[in-house]
Amino acid sequence: MSVVTRQFQMVYLLLEKGRMTAGELARRLEVSQRTVLRDVDALSAAGVPVYTTQGTGGGVALLPGYVLDRAAFSDEEQRQLLLALQSLPGQEGEQALTKLSALFRRGQEDWLQVNLSRWGAGERDSEKFQLLKRAVLERQTLAFSYASSYGSTRPRRALPARLVFKGQGWYLQAFDLDREDYRTFRLSRILSPQLTGEVFRRRLDPPDIEFSGDIPPLFRVEAKLRFAPHLAYRVYDEFDGSCVAPQPDGSLLVEAVFPEDQWLYGYLLSFGAGVEVLAPDALRRRLAALGWKIYWAHAGEHDTPCQGCGAMMGASTTKEVPTMEQYKDMKFCQSCGMPLGPGAQLGTEADGSASPDYCSYCYKEGKFAGEMTMDEMIDFCAPMMAQANPGMTQDQAKAQMHQFFPVLKRWRT
Repeated sequence: MSVVTRQFQMVYLLLEKGRMTAGELARRLEVSQRTVLRDVDALSAAGVPVYTTQGTGGGVALLPGYVLDRAAFSDEEQRQLLLALQSLPGQEGEQALTKLSALFRRGQEDWLQVNLSRWGAGERDSEKFQLLKRAVLERQTLAFSYASSYGSTRPRRALPARLVFKGQGWYLQAFDLDREDYRTFRLSRILSPQLTGEVFRRRLDPPDIEFSGDIPPLFRVEAKLRFAPHLAYRVYDEFDGSCVAPQPDGSLLVEAVFPEDQWLYGYLLSFGAGVEVLAPDALRRRLAALGWKIYWAHAGEHDTPCQGCGAMMGASTTKEVPTMEQYKDMKFCQSCGMPLGPGAQLGTEADGSASPDYCSYCYKEGKFAGEMTMDEMIDFCAPMMAQANPGMTQDQAKAQMHQFFPVLKRWRT
């Protein structure tokens, strides 16, 4: 929010309320009381008759009978204020814009329009945004279902803190009541949100939405990708320029860190044949295997052997589904169940020594790399287990993990 917009909001609030304490204004404007008092001085110097009084019943007020004068704002300040209001979604922003345009005797400069809806979504996205905005402003507990990157959709209850636009999407930062911690939810994955009517008084202070390169919740992969020239528009839309290296043949090399989950494979497949995974080899093989699965699903010849993918996927007629029993003599990570055989990357304790129980993906410097429930861990690991064992479905992998995971140290009750 710009200084001009904030100061106008202050005047508008005082016109509406009559008198407010500096603390009340600070909370409504989301600034410190010192900033409120500085704004009072600035408005007074600009000719707005705003004053403060001390003691019981004191606060910030306007002289009785004051009417907002357009002369209080310079031409540039008027443009800034109208532009800020034009970018606000919903009827409130439109009403304020109409009133101020009339006050300033300016036509509405229609060079900017903010539309919150995705293509084909109609009014649904805007309605969702307005509901979440209301939940934040009225401090109402939210109930909704959330489609997570683990591949599961679960009910959530949360205390909404703020809406944030980051990168190419809107996010809700909220305190998750089930996990007792702050979480960031992408608005497009929030399903059927509802206001519960429960008003909360808890002070919310969510962390910055930046992850500083520490991709949650568990696995990360440093990938090197080559994109075809015709995908340049998406590459520059979706990656920072510092990650992109144009090549003499027109292709683009990208080096970036991703969360290694089902979202990553779907994301890479969305580029079709226009992307090639150069590293790491494990990601390259898994993407190739998924590509073959998609091919045979659409080719209509599910039992036709394939020399090119046989080493990665095995025959599609595999009769015996592997079970956890065959691994009974092996050592496993006590968090994700990954075998800890020779050459496995072990996690580290706080003193830097190797952890005897956990892999490096799950455990670093004496702490788990991400907070999650056992069910979320199973949802995350099941696709990879099924992929590593041709003939095993994800449901079969989950069923085995539900039997095996409760005996692991992290999930033992």
